[in-house]
Amino acid sequence: MNRVNRIGVATAIATLCAIAGVQAATVAASQADATTAIKARQAIFKEIKDLNDPMGKMLKRQAPMDPAVVAVNAAKIQVLAGKIAAAFAVDTRKFKGTESAALDGIWNSEADFKTKADNLASLAGDAAAAGKSGDAGATQKALIAMGKGCGNCHDNYKASDK
Repeated sequence: MNRVNRIGVATAIATLCAIAGVQAATVAASQADATTAIKARQAIFKEIKDLNDPMGKMLKRQAPMDPAVVAVNAAKIQVLAGKIAAAFAVDTRKFKGTESAALDGIWNSEADFKTKADNLASLAGDAAAAGKSGDAGATQKALIAMGKGCGNCHDNYKASDK
C-alpha cells in the first residue's frame, strides 16, 4: 500500500473511531419515553446525593472525618458517575411534562459533558483511594476535589436551585 493510501485509510479509521466515541443522543419519541429517561437519570443523581451527604457533613465539620466511609461512598459514586453520560443518551428537551434540572448544554456540548462526568468518576476514584489509605488529610483534599468536579458540571449543565 502506498503512502497516500495508508494516510487515507488511517484518516478513515480515525474518523470512524471519533464517530463511535461521540455518539449523538437520540431524541425521546414521546413524553412517556422522556419521563422514563428523566426518572432514570434522576435516580442516579439521588443516589450520588445520598452518598455525598455524610461526606459533606465531614467537610463542614458537622461529623468527624471517617476515611472508611469515604472509601466506600466514593467508590460507589465512581461507578454511578461512570453512568452519567449514558443516562443522557436520550434528549428530553422538547418534552416539558416531567420536571428536570438538565440544561440544553448537555446535548449541545455532549463531548464536554461526558468529559466532566468522566472526570467526576476519576476524582471519586481518587477519593476512594485516599479513604482506603486511612489518611484523613489526604481524604479531605480528595473530597474537596471531588466536590469541585461535581460543581464544574453543575455550573454548566444543571439549572440552579431557586
